[in-house]
Amino acid sequence: IFEWNGSMLHAKTALADRNWARVGSTNLNIASWFGNCELDAVVEDESFAAAMEQMYLEDLANATEVVLDKRRRARTPDRPRQPHHLRGSGSAGRAIAGASRIGHTIGAAFADRRELGPIEARLALLGGALLCLLAVVALLFPRLLAYPLAGLGMWGGLALMYQGWRLLRARRAARTVAQNSPSRQGDDAGKEG
Repeated sequence: IFEWNGSMLHAKTALADRNWARVGSTNLNIASWFGNCELDAVVEDESFAAAMEQMYLEDLANATEVVLDKRRRARTPDRPRQPHHLRGSGSAGRAIAGASRIGHTIGAAFADRRELGPIEARLALLGGALLCLLAVVALLFPRLLAYPLAGLGMWGGLALMYQGWRLLRARRAARTVAQNSPSRQGDDAGKEG
């Protein structure tokens, strides 16, 4: 992983087999796939791929490699895992952001808070069609909708309870380690003397 040192660099490129190259604006998230008007070009040409590779290597010359410290280094099999609440959310966070954008667009259409742009027209049409479809399914086959909703609710509730239990267990373990640490024992010995 490299961090760019220059001004804004917003290219989305890919290169494979020194022959296949992709340049475009598409991000790997829900908003780019469903809400934005993105454009990508795929070129299968060795000279174009070589030029892209050269540009990439020049960009690397103006970038700093990100090297993880000991705490965040890739875990070896004999080392314990880092607690879940300390790890990043990665693509799940991006998926939530994309879903949030879709929700904001639909909410803006309902509340008439602002004028929707042409890019958001597809989101509004898709959201409206899905809501109509759900309404028809709920009227004709209520159990078809109720059972999956109940299952999702149960799954979400159990997942939240499990995460809460893990966080409490990690907190208790951290307290136990802190109480049994050598510096803490030295402090306690000094107080007794």
